[in-house]
Amino acid sequence: MAKKRSKVNEEAPSSLTMRLFDPGMSMLHRAGLGGLACTLRYIERAYREEQISEDEIPGIPWNDNTPPWSIDKLEVTLNFGEPEHAGEFLKRLFSLAFQIRDSLIYLPGQYIHPPSKEVLIDLQSGLTLTFLQHGRVRDLEKNDTILSYQVDDKDILISYRKCNKFKHQVGWKDLVDKKGCLQSKPIEVIGPLNPGAVVRHNAFPSDTKIEESVDQVLALYFAIVGCLTLPVNRGCGVLVIPDVQDLVQFAENRPYMTPLVSRECRITNAGDAVLQAQIRLKSKKVIDWYEIPACHAITFQPTPWASQQKSRVRAMIVPPGEEKRLERFESALKELPPRIVSHTKKETTGKGKDKKTIEKTEWFWVDSIIRPLIADNLARNQPFYQGFTNLMVQMDPISKKPLREKIHFEKKGLKAMVDKTMEGVQKAFIESVHKAMSQTYGRIKEETQGSDKKPLTQATKKRWSNQYDRWRIAFSGAKTPEQIRYALCDMFSRAGGIEVLKKQWQEVLPMISDHENWQLTRDLALLALSSYTGKEVEILESDASNEQSV
Repeated sequence: MAKKRSKVNEEAPSSLTMRLFDPGMSMLHRAGLGGLACTLRYIERAYREEQISEDEIPGIPWNDNTPPWSIDKLEVTLNFGEPEHAGEFLKRLFSLAFQIRDSLIYLPGQYIHPPSKEVLIDLQSGLTLTFLQHGRVRDLEKNDTILSYQVDDKDILISYRKCNKFKHQVGWKDLVDKKGCLQSKPIEVIGPLNPGAVVRHNAFPSDTKIEESVDQVLALYFAIVGCLTLPVNRGCGVLVIPDVQDLVQFAENRPYMTPLVSRECRITNAGDAVLQAQIRLKSKKVIDWYEIPACHAITFQPTPWASQQKSRVRAMIVPPGEEKRLERFESALKELPPRIVSHTKKETTGKGKDKKTIEKTEWFWVDSIIRPLIADNLARNQPFYQGFTNLMVQMDPISKKPLREKIHFEKKGLKAMVDKTMEGVQKAFIESVHKAMSQTYGRIKEETQGSDKKPLTQATKKRWSNQYDRWRIAFSGAKTPEQIRYALCDMFSRAGGIEVLKKQWQEVLPMISDHENWQLTRDLALLALSSYTGKEVEILESDASNEQSV
């Protein structure tokens, strides 16, 4: 005689279908559903390749090696067999989806091949700055561990904290009842599932908390697989949420968004993170241009009113990959990449006569200060140089020195990008400024030294430096269209005849006299000033470097 089922089991479902565009499915939910599809595809591959055993996979036995789930363009269905088997099914699914390898968080649904340890460290750092901020939802060791890895034959040190466990590994328990059936009641959504989804007021916990159905919460658990998280620095992280439109396609393409080497983990802001991910998809040639997804990028960092946590301080929508925009950013990434620099430390050992001073060279990453501006502008479909004035007037919050002092490290890369990406009237304008600079420097030298070909005198160098500062102050200090027009006309008139202006003055003149977009003209003028790479600049910068070293 068959065993009579309980009333609870009769009401509980034996399968769960999650649809991409059901009511309540936000971009984060859809990315999570895409992450679930990625994980299921990983399990299928790993089982075929005998990387995991039958004791580990969910839904055993599989009939004719067919998995107990289906992935369509717009939905995912999980078949538990019996309602009370849902708990065991989800337990095994979560065990394979949310792993720890070598004391680091490991999400196999994100990878084509297992990443290197230094990449896993950066990915884990991104998670602890976004999804896994609170100490209660992750168990990290108190002391840092130091890892050394090589890039271009240089040893780079990176510190991290080993992870013992995190919330998602046991998240399946929230989705089932005591009998192993799916929960029929709404489930509370907490920060590890949706960063920022917290109780808004302790006096009203039931009124201000977020609750959702079991299918939506399951999708949110897999958001850390579908999304990409990376650190900008120790206190700031970026969450990239892809706009999933097709689950089958996303499951194939998502692993290519994950960085493969340490250099690809270096990001400067949200726009930089998204465009680098889109470039990785493009470079793999796995999808067409129109299939590169749009992304929602959120920046998390401490605020003065909540320094104990990382709050959402900035959000932006980056449109789908567009060929010209990605080509420009690819050029910026090539010409203005993160670079490795050295720092020499002196360490003293021993005492008295045995005292010795040892010089030790350390290598570390330093990123571009120009690429963040370019990335943000391209992400918003704006001219890549818009706001360049800010780089010339703002101070570095760390060194308390002007940001413009760092531009000379990237002058050649900036010039190369200008040459590759500028066209039309903007290119003619920049060439005009460069020619004006060259001719003015030449006139100053002739006035100071005549036709003497001997080494440059200090008087010539001083006048060159003063002239550059006059241009910089005139351009960056312009607060009206009349002021920037006067500064440019003064520069061109003092330089003498400029061949580019003679040929294209009808195109360049409207830009100089534009009353509506004069700020863009100011930005372009300062970009031209900063991208000039004539021999005069090399001499001045060499002298400045020697003075600083002394």
